[in-house]
Amino acid sequence: LASDATVWAAGFAVSPIAAAAGLAVTETGRILVDRTMRSLSHPNVYAAGDSVHAIGDNGLPLPMSCATAGFTGMQALQAIMGRLTGSKVGHVKLAYLGNHISLGRRDGILQPVDREGRATPRHFGGRKAARIKEAILRTARWTSWHPTFRLPKRKRHLTAAPQASAAHAPQSSAAHAAPYAPDAPAGRAVA
Repeated sequence: LASDATVWAAGFAVSPIAAAAGLAVTETGRILVDRTMRSLSHPNVYAAGDSVHAIGDNGLPLPMSCATAGFTGMQALQAIMGRLTGSKVGHVKLAYLGNHISLGRRDGILQPVDREGRATPRHFGGRKAARIKEAILRTARWTSWHPTFRLPKRKRHLTAAPQASAAHAPQSSAAHAAPYAPDAPAGRAVA
């Protein structure tokens, strides 16, 4: 096929490590999770990003993308914090809004999708799309370096037994009910 430029988009592939570890996965190897990104087969395991088969707010599986990785990661974080502190688990909006590709620093494509996840005819291109993508990446970089948004690092206290594992954990000794303390020596409960 003769062309001035050829672009081959091979798609994504998931590492087989989740299936090898015994987690419930789809036929493509993506981890099956509930709305809070908790594994359906192993309730103490949370997953986020391209490796998860998460159902979006529209009832359809979320596509593998950096946007999906961002909000599934935020949802997993909300669930883990909520369950460890005994507070309500927050819900992050799981809505895939569009396909966004940067083609260098000066060009890009931003194409919104409809409720069913299909590309719409409306799109932005060129420098405007590249600037939007750069702003998204800059924000992602900043939040990686400042994960607490410069707020106090601990504003919640951990509960005696996280909600996620309370039903599955044996309660045979007092050590199981002791609060988690990251600074305590291994094997010691904190009173």
